[in-house]
Amino acid sequence: MSGTAEGLARAYAKRWLWKVAAPVAVPMFCVLTLLLIPLAVLAGPEASTAGASSACSIGGTGATVAGIELDAVQMGHAQTIADVAAARGLDAYAATVALATAYQESRIRMLANDGSSPELTAEQAAVTATSLTYPHDGLGSDHDSVNTFQQRWLAGWGTVAELMDPVYAAEAFYARLVEVPNWQTIPLTQAAQAVQISAAGGAYARWAPLARELTAMLWPTAQAAAAAPAGAVAGVCPGLPVPAGSWIRPTADTVTSGYGPRGGTLHAGVDIAGPRNTPVYAAADGTVLRAECTSDYCDRDGSLSLAGYGNLVELDHGDGVTTRYGHLSAYTVTAGQPVAVGTLVGFQGSTGNSTGVHLHFEVRQDGTPLDPVPWLADRGVDLHASDPR
Repeated sequence: MSGTAEGLARAYAKRWLWKVAAPVAVPMFCVLTLLLIPLAVLAGPEASTAGASSACSIGGTGATVAGIELDAVQMGHAQTIADVAAARGLDAYAATVALATAYQESRIRMLANDGSSPELTAEQAAVTATSLTYPHDGLGSDHDSVNTFQQRWLAGWGTVAELMDPVYAAEAFYARLVEVPNWQTIPLTQAAQAVQISAAGGAYARWAPLARELTAMLWPTAQAAAAAPAGAVAGVCPGLPVPAGSWIRPTADTVTSGYGPRGGTLHAGVDIAGPRNTPVYAAADGTVLRAECTSDYCDRDGSLSLAGYGNLVELDHGDGVTTRYGHLSAYTVTAGQPVAVGTLVGFQGSTGNSTGVHLHFEVRQDGTPLDPVPWLADRGVDLHASDPR
């Protein structure tokens, strides 16, 4: 069930390396540019195609906040920042400080770093460039800074792997914020600067109106999640417009691991890896059999030492056919609920027995797992399509 780092590297590195003028500075990452296969949702036989919503994530659809347009990726990260504050028992002002900081540092995007800064040694550059192997929204090159807050592993913020986890990044910010004397009463820009120690410390005040309005929008959801962190969230994204009776691809992005034997056991489905909180949709009409945490915990990323699918949704499509959607960061449906093909059921995550953000997707017939690739191919859906539109 675990996603592979190699697959994530291929999917994410090439996506962003196309956007820069020069190749990655560290030769070991040149191979990451190979074999990218962009994927999106396909409709079923004799149906028009319908792409997975790139304008929606767990944070909802994009929004205009204090006159600034934020897309769904930014809104998703903003919701994570607010959620972590609420989960830690902090007040809304903490989230406001953090959101202003994140907008100044990265425009609230999870940035990787190609290690090309001349301030780094070759060894430091190589370590920094490993950030490319984790889900990210863009590329930076400021020293060894990464993520939404531009935190530096050389400055003791954590390992690159830890810093490329949006939840860890927010927790690390708040851990330092609460150590600032009188942080709850001093001006926002002073509180942010005390944490960040930035060369442009006065810049945070510029984004205070944005941060205050954004916090007001996100804080009720953050408080609700803190009160009931089981993994269920509101269905904030619209479903896909797909004809009834169709089969579709359940989520966008790249197949990183196929069906078959793995380490002496059966990998009973396929892994599709996209950015954290990419929407996951019902592959066909059905009824929700279960939507629950199947591991010891699901309020954070799992690991190979943790058993289970993490947050799992299972759908019954009739005639003994079921589908499973595993490792979700959160789910949006409940047991017994009828769903139409294209209904939002959750978001890609890394809960349970997982080592990277992805969807683990299974098709079963009378309880027996089948290879989803030929199953969907027989229904007009090519999981390896290079251009679904």
